[in-house]
Amino acid sequence: MRSIESAMVRQAAQGAGWLAVLDELAGSVLESALQRPGRHGPCPVHGAGQGDGFRLFPDVDRSGGGICATCGAYPDGFALLRWLFGWSFPETLNRVAGVLGLSDRPSPRVRPLLVTRSGMPAQACTPYPDQARARLRRVWNESLPPGHPGAGVLRRYLVQRGLSGVDFDSRVMRFHPALPYWGVAETGHPVSLGRFPAMLALVSATDGSAMTLHRTYLQPNGAGKAPVPAPKKLMASGQNRSLVGSAVRLCPVPLGKNPVLGLTEGIETALAVRAMTGMPVWAALSATLLERFAPPPGLCRLVVWADKDRSGVGEQAARALHRRLGPSVEVRIRVPLMPIPPQARGVDWADVWQHAPESRLAA
Repeated sequence: MRSIESAMVRQAAQGAGWLAVLDELAGSVLESALQRPGRHGPCPVHGAGQGDGFRLFPDVDRSGGGICATCGAYPDGFALLRWLFGWSFPETLNRVAGVLGLSDRPSPRVRPLLVTRSGMPAQACTPYPDQARARLRRVWNESLPPGHPGAGVLRRYLVQRGLSGVDFDSRVMRFHPALPYWGVAETGHPVSLGRFPAMLALVSATDGSAMTLHRTYLQPNGAGKAPVPAPKKLMASGQNRSLVGSAVRLCPVPLGKNPVLGLTEGIETALAVRAMTGMPVWAALSATLLERFAPPPGLCRLVVWADKDRSGVGEQAARALHRRLGPSVEVRIRVPLMPIPPQARGVDWADVWQHAPESRLAA
């Protein structure tokens, strides 16, 4: 590509959002990091055995960058993808352009098969858009509603989290009895860690259309999350549009006078707030997506139930959202008063609910 086209691709990636680009090109490799921008986790190159030495920048949707404690910083999405897969800059540029629907030629191009750093085709990890959409449909069609006799593991999990009686839209959250879990070995090869029951949640775009699925892998007895490196994952969407503004719409927002909506990062946090307040609550899934949340038309008041992190990321995202929405929507921010335990990175409203399950809060 010529230099002017390079600038065009860079501008288009920033406009569409690097989260969507990285999800499409490196979704399985970066899944846990994409859910927690700004927070440390296992390095996608060195493997889970190397602790938590990697993180995406908090502004990853704009910059596309991240940092590895061993290898250094990668300031933008192009540098990050080159590090992950060993691509040249022209190859990286072409792949990003393909995701964004740009091309050197007027005729459509077929996106080349993605190759991992080890040289192994990664089609199983990062599918083509049609394959990704087909996989989403298949997983959703294989799932069961929460009240189904075969969804007992999900109900037991919600019971032990103190969330068994919480009302939510059963069309949004379902249960999969045996969902494959794929990780990345230290060699860079995809590796199956088995099948686990999973809680599925539908992620909707700003217009209400389906974007992708969020998975929470569970222990077979429902006693907690599965013993895997990243029990909470987003599936590749197969869509060339940004995740910005998307959310898990756990409850419909009642139409009428002065509608109010609660917003959290996590799904279980949203259910806990629902239990404590009775208000409809949506989950943005990460601090980055919470900061860029797009409220539904006609919303009068948004209550942000922020995470309380040692890093301050959760509260910073809530304040940034408040500033961005300005006078268009009344925004209130609630932060847990409980202290952060010594070994914890933070607390959220699900922790508050666990410690005081009879709590009733006003928005």
